[in-house]
Amino acid sequence: MEDQIRQRAYQLWEADGCPEGQDQAYWFKAMAEIASAAIATIKPPRKRTVKPKAAKAA
Repeated sequence: MEDQIRQRAYQLWEADGCPEGQDQAYWFKAMAEIASAAIATIKPPRKRTVKPKAAKAA
């Protein structure tokens, strides 16, 4: 995952014209993009349905 972040940060940095002193900003931006993409692939847990209790015959 670190390699993915490094590559994406470099791509973002190059696209912005290679500004000096912005390495952490690009690192965190790349990390956020990759984390968001990973979260989007996770399925939410299914909701449990509560079945009503059957009435007891007296």
